[in-house]
Amino acid sequence: MTDYRALDRLLLPDENTWGQGIRPYTAAELNEIAQNVNESKQLGYGARLHADTGGYTPGQPGGRRAAVPSGFDAADHPNRAGLVPGAADPDIITEFGEPVQQVDPRLRELFIARGWVQDQHGRPLHPRHEQLLSDDRIGMVTGLGFGWWYGEAVVADAVVTTGTGHVLVVDRDTDAGRIPSLPGGYTTPSDFGRTVAQWQTGDRPVTAEGIVTGALRRTAAETGLVVPRWATPELVRGIRPVSSVHTLHAWTMTVTVRVHLPGTELPALERATSARWVPDYATVLDRMWPDHRRALLAAVE
Repeated sequence: MTDYRALDRLLLPDENTWGQGIRPYTAAELNEIAQNVNESKQLGYGARLHADTGGYTPGQPGGRRAAVPSGFDAADHPNRAGLVPGAADPDIITEFGEPVQQVDPRLRELFIARGWVQDQHGRPLHPRHEQLLSDDRIGMVTGLGFGWWYGEAVVADAVVTTGTGHVLVVDRDTDAGRIPSLPGGYTTPSDFGRTVAQWQTGDRPVTAEGIVTGALRRTAAETGLVVPRWATPELVRGIRPVSSVHTLHAWTMTVTVRVHLPGTELPALERATSARWVPDYATVLDRMWPDHRRALLAAVE
């Protein structure tokens, strides 16, 4: 068994790059998480599990499994609508009894290797679940919910800067209106050199190279900018954010990838996109998501 922090240290050896959830959440961060999960509601998400919920008992990495009671599953989220069998992990309904449905044994081996606590179905629990379940304002729903895969999905966001000080942003439509944001998003198995079929069997490597590949792929798709091969992207920040989409069994690690293009001529962007070069990043900070704002500052300051 490996401590789940071993991969964190491998990807981000400098502890100064560790954000919330890589290290324990601070009181201020828990306040922000509580606000996020209570302000935004997801379809199919109901009551949230807490540490003092009847029937819940904690587990140990590689040892005793946690007991997770039924009644807190997130079901039928639109993000999983239309998924064909084999395209994602099956969403197991939480139950007790003998026997209960189990995840693929090969996935269990992966979860043990990652140092994650497992429940009675063999599903992994968020690395910081003890903090999140113990906070009466937070708690977590169970099951896959929004997610496609059990465990940790990696989101890769790119901060692309130029020699003139410009920063690349894209505009996104949100419940709060159209806001500037960083290009990026969820990585896929192919970013790590794997097929979906391999991913399903537990062959799920997480590497710095794969994270960079995902960030550059998303940047090209959202802006038209193909980062040149001579560029040297680097991982400058990692967090485990918690918002209304995350569950006890499916969460994300978000990594900021810094890409600096030293030239003085601004690279062309695809006109059909909302991408643009901002000459002074301070002019957009106030309108960005808090996580993107912090990621941008971590990359440029």
